[in-house]
Amino acid sequence: MAGEGGRWGAFVRPWLWLGSKVYSDVLRYRRWNYNKGLYKSHAVDAPVICVGNITTGGTGKTPMVAWVARQLQQIGRTPAIVTRGYKARGGKSDEAEMLDALCDCAIVVNANRVAGARTAIVAGADAVILDDGFQHRHLRRDLDIVLIDALNPFGYDHVLPRGLLREPLSALKDAHAVIITRSDLIECEPLADLRQRLEQLAPQASLHLAVHRPIGGIDETGGEVELAALTGQPALAFCGLGNPEAFFATLRQIGAKVVSRIDFDDHVEYTPELAQKINAQAHQHDAEILLTTQKDAVKLGGLQFDRPLRQLVVTIEIVDGEPALLERIGEVASPPEAAADDEA
Repeated sequence: MAGEGGRWGAFVRPWLWLGSKVYSDVLRYRRWNYNKGLYKSHAVDAPVICVGNITTGGTGKTPMVAWVARQLQQIGRTPAIVTRGYKARGGKSDEAEMLDALCDCAIVVNANRVAGARTAIVAGADAVILDDGFQHRHLRRDLDIVLIDALNPFGYDHVLPRGLLREPLSALKDAHAVIITRSDLIECEPLADLRQRLEQLAPQASLHLAVHRPIGGIDETGGEVELAALTGQPALAFCGLGNPEAFFATLRQIGAKVVSRIDFDDHVEYTPELAQKINAQAHQHDAEILLTTQKDAVKLGGLQFDRPLRQLVVTIEIVDGEPALLERIGEVASPPEAAADDEA
């Protein structure tokens, strides 16, 4: 069996390499054309701040978008978030529903981000946050924030399908700010190496460190629960994320007693059958509570669980370089009257 797998791997790897090479060249050519103005980017009548990444899987974009929205509100802007609505169901997507829960601002779901931004502005927004848009060059942006997950920063250094990169690492030279998320989950030496490599890949960008800070939980009624209430009982933990290991690492960090776990596919659609599987596994391992993420919880409405269900609430915190990041946001998004006051 192992030999067959080895032969199959030896057969597949060259094709994955070829597919990755072709795709990488196409993306590199596309970005070059946008940078040279041969492909047109469309400006809108408001500052645009993009929060994106360069790999597939979760890097913390959703809590980072919420963080940016709060900063814009604090400087007097009325932001709206424009998202493509990946795998939307009934006009809603996981990210849009979670953003709606986290942010006190308009959420516009439109695969055409230029049209979505214009819709938001007509509705009263005077700043636009582009969710997951680093590869989407059709909408011109004033600030490109790129998130890099410390646990798997470069997607095995290969573009899809061989690796997890969404485009070549050379694209990072267009970033204005790079944020290493989950920076507290790796040792000091690898973190220093990662910073050094990012300084080479994105020499024009400011570099920042962030952590995902667990701050509590939410119960079935929407009520807040203390963080201690999530750690004192044996738990079955489950999620459907692009980077599930980050969720389970956070649970270990807070000392949760995880007796069993289930990793579903990213953007999984939860069904009564999956709820039954969760219940059965919880019973098998004598779990007393169920733990999941806020992103997963928005898709669990109407399903029946025979143990208390708790969502882990996580916020993003910039732990190194926050003043510089706030300054960059202010440079592009401060209201005209505030900018005039600063100059005076």
